[in-house]
Amino acid sequence: MRILCTAAAAATMAGCSAPTVNLATSEPIKVDISMRLDVYDHNKGAAKPSSPAAQAQDPESRRRNRMADIQNFKNSRLVGEGRDGLVSIRVDTPGEAGDYMRKTVAAENDDRRALMKALAEKEQRNIDAIHSEQAALWQKRAFEGELIEVASPDGTFSWVAKSGR
Repeated sequence: MRILCTAAAAATMAGCSAPTVNLATSEPIKVDISMRLDVYDHNKGAAKPSSPAAQAQDPESRRRNRMADIQNFKNSRLVGEGRDGLVSIRVDTPGEAGDYMRKTVAAENDDRRALMKALAEKEQRNIDAIHSEQAALWQKRAFEGELIEVASPDGTFSWVAKSGR
C-alpha cells in the first residue's frame, strides 16, 4: 500500500507543472473613470477676497510685487537702506535700467511713506519717530554686504556695508 501511495503521489506531482502565464499586453490598458467633485463654501459670511484692482491699491501688495527688484538693486549695491526708513539710490545708472530703478525706488518709498503715515495715525505718534523705528527695522533686516546709512560719533551719517547678521 505504501508503494502504491508513493507511486500515485509521484504521478500527480509530475503532471502538475505550472502553466506559463504571459502578463504583458500588446497595448496599454485603458481605464475610464467617472468622478464627481462637490465644493462647499463654509465661509459664506466671511469677507470676499479683494479683487486684483483693490490689491493694486494696497501698499503691502505693491511692495511684495517689487520685492525682488529692490533686493536685486541692494545686492548690486545700487541702493541702500537710509536712516529715514526709505530706500536711497547710491549709484545712479543711466539709460532705461536707471529709469526703471528710479521709478521702482520712488514707488517703494511712496508705499513705505504711506504705511508709516498710517502707522503714525493709528498709534497717534510722531511720524519722525516712526521713520526712525522703521529705519532701524529695515537696517536690522538687511543682509550682510547691503548698504545701510549709519550715524557716526560726531553726528554725521555715512554709508557702510552691513557686517554680520
